[in-house]
This record gives sequence, structure tokens and C-alpha cells, in this order.
Amino acid sequence: MEFAPSNLNLAQLRRKMDIRDLTLYISGHNDFEKGRFYVLWKNGNFIVIQAEPYCRPGIQYDPAMPLGYYVEEYRAFNYLKEVLQTMLDTIVFDSEYNWAHLVRQKDNTYRLVYTTKRCVHNCPMWTKVVDLNDIEVTRITVGVLWEGIYEGKDVDIFIGWEDTWGSFITAESKGHKLMQSLGLGHYTFEVLAHVSKNGIVIGLMTEAYIGRGITRSDRSAVFEAVAAIQRHGILMPMPRRSEIYITDQGVRFSDICGVKWYKDHDKLAKIAETTVWEVLADMFDNLDDDPVAGQLNASRYLRGGTYVIPRLPTPGRPVSLSPEQSMIHLAWSIAISDELCRSNFTSIAKLQYLYRPSKHSSTARRDKRAKSGNRALLPPDDVLEGQAHLLRTPADESLVISLQHYGSSARTHPYARPTSKRLLLA
Repeated sequence: MEFAPSNLNLAQLRRKMDIRDLTLYISGHNDFEKGRFYVLWKNGNFIVIQAEPYCRPGIQYDPAMPLGYYVEEYRAFNYLKEVLQTMLDTIVFDSEYNWAHLVRQKDNTYRLVYTTKRCVHNCPMWTKVVDLNDIEVTRITVGVLWEGIYEGKDVDIFIGWEDTWGSFITAESKGHKLMQSLGLGHYTFEVLAHVSKNGIVIGLMTEAYIGRGITRSDRSAVFEAVAAIQRHGILMPMPRRSEIYITDQGVRFSDICGVKWYKDHDKLAKIAETTVWEVLADMFDNLDDDPVAGQLNASRYLRGGTYVIPRLPTPGRPVSLSPEQSMIHLAWSIAISDELCRSNFTSIAKLQYLYRPSKHSSTARRDKRAKSGNRALLPPDDVLEGQAHLLRTPADESLVISLQHYGSSARTHPYARPTSKRLLLA
């Protein structure tokens, strides 16, 4: 099952096979105003492909609406995945271009127009710069969250592949620089370098985000850490449970992009009363009500969404019936189906479903310990029994996906595929 999105690990695949010809879909979304975006990776290079937007007139995106409300938009997004599948042999990855526009021509065929786009702007350069090619990428969870090995050490890589994430990279760099300048770097995961590609800064490389999620017994340690940071004039607004890690070095925080320094400590204390302390108190008082059971936000604690795009057979490349190819095609068929979108999930509920705890659980189990270095990162023994369910990783169950046949009575759509399948995922 190494080709399943949740298990796709490039380091393991490299040891088993030649992956230089594999093309991976690593991220993408449909922006109803800017267009449809697809991020593809091949042999250490990635490219962002932007297509025209698709949205029915009068439709306003609302995350509280069931995903089935946007099934037509979802199909239109998946349709272009299949278009790109037909173009895999012609997409250029190893050039100075990092961006391409997918243009529909008059005869309804498509072509790519390549360009260079800088997504990270005004990023302070306060540490060394490392080229992406010098990092061995081992796993890509989503477009922004990568894992790798650099100089023999596990690292996390954050890639600003589009404008929103580019702004995050800039803000995160500024936040880490501020924390370092005040001697507070031990409360964060160290930034090791800025990451570049073709001479353009595209992200950050940090030490690996390894730790466990908080429990009630960590309340005092977390409050002390936040108080120590605030005494240096730093506001950490609206802290979230997913951003607090208990490590063998103590309490650490991720997502430093929102920190702000105040010269007036009285003003800081007044603002922090509602934006920090009340939030923390409410967080610890309601740990049992967390819908995702304290899921940490780092790549190593999330299920991957990356999958291999299978190449279409040609006279010189016949269909392969190997188990690996079968798994690739199975994952692809699920990726381009709209069954999950046709459910009654809202966008928020879908995220909670997709990012449920993976094999790398954020809250450690007694029989399966999350380790960092030589120490096991476990909650103290006095954890209340009421939290026991937070310390168990749910077992994977078989998932049956039925792709129903759409008859003539169904809403017509140019991208509809009236096929009927039944897929069993173990």
C-alpha cells in the first residue's frame, strides 16, 4: 500500500524502484476567482499549473455548506486532472520556469504557457540559503508541508507555492527572526535555512517538528512558557492546540507568523488578557471537546494527500498489470471521483475527516511511543482517565466507496462520467 496517499514515502520508493519517471499530484484547489490550481512534482522539481476558474453564476463559497452543493465545481476541477494526465509526457519540470497557464484553444485542446512567478515577497534573509536540490525530499504531505533529510538530519520544509502560502513564509520568517533576536528561539523549532529554487526564495527549512500534543497535566508548563514569552514583550495571539508541542526540550510552538512585539507592556497585558490567556484557559478546560483530538499541525502528524498520476498506455508503453501499477490506478480513480464531495460533509467536517490522526499520532499511546532522540515523549502518569480516549489512535477500517450511475434525470454537466464502480479500500 506504499502508493496510497496516506503512505506515500519517496525515500522508501527510491529504495525499491526508479522513481524518476513518476509524476506526483501534491496539492491544488479551485479558487472561484483566481482559477483552478494544480501542483505537480517529478524527480525533485515541481510546477504550479493554473487554469481558468470555474464557478456557476450566483454561487458564493460558504464553508458551512455541504460539499455536495459544489459537486459541479468539484467535477470541473477533477476534469482538468484528467486533462493533465494526457499531457504528462510533455510537461516541462526541469527548466527555469515554476509556473504554467493551462490554456484552452479553439478546438477544445489544451496547451501550457510557461512563466516564472515569485510567490514569496519581502522575506527577511537572516540565515543561510539552501537550494531545494540539496535537500533529499522524503515525503510531501500537501503543497506547503514537505519532509526531507539535509546533512544527515531530518528536516521539515515549508514551500510557498502560491501567494497565500508565500505570505505565510514571509510572516513565519519574520516571526522566527523576532523570537531569535530576543533569546526566545528555544520556544520554537529552529529555522535552519531559507529554501531557494533557480535563485528564487520559495520557503523555509526547519528542524523536524517532533513532539506530542498537550494534556491537562501540561497546563502549568504551557502557561509558564507563554508568560516567559510575554515578559519579553511578545504577543502570541489566539494560540491553538495544534500549534503547541511537548518536546524533550520543553514546550515549543509552531506557526510563529502571528507574533508581535510591544514596547508598552501594559498595553500588551491588556490585549493578551482576551487574545491569549482566556483562549488558553478555555482550551485546557475543553480538551475533551476537541473534534480532532488534539491533532498537531506538522507534516509528520497528518495523513498525506499526495498520489502518483498514472501515465496513459501508448504503443511503446503497454499497460502494466503489476501490483504497484494497480495501486497507483486505484488511488487515482479515487482522486478523480466525486463521491466524498457528494456526501453531506461541510468543508470543515471534510478537513476534520481527512486530517484525522494518522499512524503518527499526536497524542502518544503507552504501547506505541512517539520518540524524539532517546526520550519517549509521553504525558505524565497522572493524566486523568477521562482523557484516555485521546491517547488511542483509531484503527483503520475498510472504506467502501460507491460511484453511482447518473441517469438522464440527473443534472447534466459537461464533465459528467456516467460510470458505475465499487471500490474497496482496506
